[in-house]
Amino acid sequence: MTKKFFALLVFVLVFAFTAGAFADDSYYVREEAGRRNMNLISVERVKDIAAQRLNSSNLHFKKIELDNEADDYYNGSDFRPVYEFECYSNGLEYEFVVDAVTGDILKFKRDD
Repeated sequence: MTKKFFALLVFVLVFAFTAGAFADDSYYVREEAGRRNMNLISVERVKDIAAQRLNSSNLHFKKIELDNEADDYYNGSDFRPVYEFECYSNGLEYEFVVDAVTGDILKFKRDD
């Protein structure tokens, strides 16, 4: 009984630590960008990019996440930092994916 309990406890702790460590990729992305000497644009710059694209200063943002979108990288690299977020303006919802180095809008979608 004690061995089973101990094994279960270890499993739960390892799972909890692993799930927590990978729940937010932003730490990994920032570390990897630094290792590769990439300068990431700020969250404030990302908000300005969205405001310019929508020609609106009255935007409400959902959580802005920094992520690695390597699958869409045109030159086959295994690393491409992007900001992913949703914002609202005048009753409409917009989804963005913005390159975290260049500031280019990679994806833009308006949800009606």
